[in-house]
Amino acid sequence: MRLVLALTALIAAQAVQADAPASAPPPPMDVHYDVPQDKGPQHVNTVLRVFPVGGGSGWHTHPGAEIAYLLEGEMTLERAGQPTRTLRAGESFMVPRGLAHNGANIGKVPARLVITYVTDKDAPVRSPAPAPAKP
Repeated sequence: MRLVLALTALIAAQAVQADAPASAPPPPMDVHYDVPQDKGPQHVNTVLRVFPVGGGSGWHTHPGAEIAYLLEGEMTLERAGQPTRTLRAGESFMVPRGLAHNGANIGKVPARLVITYVTDKDAPVRSPAPAPAKP
């Protein structure tokens, strides 16, 4: 199922890139699907998210998986207990259920991501989390 979701995000990302003129912002993208899962009903939500230069998500968690593909820009991804990762356009990542994380745009242009969330149905998509202590 993860592979299917990652491919869905990748295909959606390429469609957004292909349809939008280089100088125009991409069209809004917000697609929702309810899917069953052995843990209970799940909700699939795919969004286009833009982080301005210097902007970030703040530390947070999700009640399910987050799968993202960076269309444009450069970002860092911090995940609790893991080294910081630098992402460039064309790269993707997955954050598992409940793992505190934070993304920040460190580039010179707005960072655009296609993000697919597979979360527990009727749960908030995200919850704030404290920044983990640095070792």
